[in-house]
Amino acid sequence: MNRTTAVWASLLGFVAVGGLVVALAITPMFMRTVEKGAAAYATGDYAKAISILRPLADDGDAAAQFYLGEMYRFGRGVSKDEARSAIWYKKAANHGSSDAQYALGMMYATGIGVSIDYVEAYRWLSLANFRLAPWETELREKAVRTRDKILTVMSQDDVDRAKALVVAWDRKFQK
Repeated sequence: MNRTTAVWASLLGFVAVGGLVVALAITPMFMRTVEKGAAAYATGDYAKAISILRPLADDGDAAAQFYLGEMYRFGRGVSKDEARSAIWYKKAANHGSSDAQYALGMMYATGIGVSIDYVEAYRWLSLANFRLAPWETELREKAVRTRDKILTVMSQDDVDRAKALVVAWDRKFQK
C-alpha cells in the first residue's frame, strides 16, 4: 500500500467514524417516543401528541394506544368520539395497560362508547384491579366498587363466564 492509499484509507475511516458519532448523537432528537407524546399531551400540544403517538399506537404500543383512547374520549386534539376511544382502549387493554383496562371496564359498565355489557365490564375491571400500580388506590377502589355493584345484577352464568374470561386473558398475557 503506497502512502497516498494509506492516507485516503485513514481519511475514509475517520469520516465513517465521525458520521457514526453524529448519527448516534442526533438520532434521539428524531425518535418518537411515548414519553415525548405524553409530554406534548400534558402541555396541551395535541397536534404534536397525535403525530408522535399514532404511529406508535399503530405499531402496538399500549401506552400510546391508551393516550389515543383518552384523546378521543375527551375530544383533545381530535373530534370527541367515545366509540373510537373504546377501540383504542381495547387495543391497549389487550396489550396489558391497566389504565386502559380500567377505562374500558367503566365504559362497558356505563354504556359510554359501547353497549352496556356487564360480563365485559367485570372482566376489564377485575384485570385492572389486579394490574393497577400500588399507588393507584383510588382507581382500584372505584374498579372494585363498580365491579361489586354490577355483580348484583349479573346472573351466575354471566359471573362464571366473566371469571373465565379473566383467567383466560391472564393466562394468555402471561405467556
